[in-house]
Amino acid sequence: MKKQFLLASAVVMLTLLITQKVHSQRTKTLDKATTNAVINSLIKQLNDTYIFPEVAKTAEIKIREYQKKGAYSKISDPKELAETLKNQLREIVKDKHLGVWYNPDMPSGPQDEAAEKAREEQFMRRMGRVNLGFPKLDILEGNVGYLKIDGFGPVDKVGETVTGAMMYLANTEALIIDLRENHGGEPELVQYVASYFFGDAPVHINDLYYRKGNETTEYWTIPVKGKKYINKPVYVLTSSQTFSGGEELAYDLQTQNRATLVGETTGGGANPGGTVDLGNGFYAFIPDGRAINPITKTNWEGTGVKPEVAVPAADALKKAHVMALEKLLETALDEESKSYYQSNMETVAKK
Repeated sequence: MKKQFLLASAVVMLTLLITQKVHSQRTKTLDKATTNAVINSLIKQLNDTYIFPEVAKTAEIKIREYQKKGAYSKISDPKELAETLKNQLREIVKDKHLGVWYNPDMPSGPQDEAAEKAREEQFMRRMGRVNLGFPKLDILEGNVGYLKIDGFGPVDKVGETVTGAMMYLANTEALIIDLRENHGGEPELVQYVASYFFGDAPVHINDLYYRKGNETTEYWTIPVKGKKYINKPVYVLTSSQTFSGGEELAYDLQTQNRATLVGETTGGGANPGGTVDLGNGFYAFIPDGRAINPITKTNWEGTGVKPEVAVPAADALKKAHVMALEKLLETALDEESKSYYQSNMETVAKK
């Protein structure tokens, strides 16, 4: 089965991670024929691919209404057309994964082996600038670990970084996972990270159902390298910007009662998919699947993942840190440990 991304593609995920925008020097002026061709291609791809066919048909009807009223006739800038179509689709369908963009420099169609290798090498160089999506690791006051994850890259490229981080954190007594700026990525790396927080018996954490072939891929915890992080408190920080794969990790741990979420309700994107070529330099991201949690039998699409402890995202780290120390104080077995956690808790509370 083809690789699916919970955000879009590795390239799109990287763009979000490093907040770089590429502006083509070959932007052209649109004509009516090109505009109509792009709209026709987009509608066809939606009807052929989108996870909910009836919703795709509703989108087609609405886009055709806009087209008939001349909503696109005065748009000459390809980027403006792409942005307009994206905003309209998201308003009609209510799916934040849906996207349309213009980039005539983006490779179109199958690439030869050398071109693919060069693109992958460039991708990994840029990923390296954000430490492969794991930009910060720390041990906070009171021996509380901190792990910031901003995205989930290919597991074969990022797995060692995850293992190294978890080995570094192995001797902490509680852990805070910061997903406040996480916009998603590959489900296989979400699975790998989640596997550190459960025992050796496989745990069913998520399913992804795909329209094509009426196919479901199950995700269970898997063996990981290094020491697992079990029987210790875990807190997950969320924000309204936490999206897609970031939401999945939070939801997986929450529904398994393995972590306490602290922060804001997340963005609400649970439909995986892929990038399609619309022609004439236009591309779209169209979700062709949906997540199905094995416990809730549903997902976070449109609603977001709601934290147990709701606080502004900016205050989430301090709140979770204090909560972790309170928990450690509560379970401390001797006076020396109680004094240690109490003094650190007071220090953190004063910050």
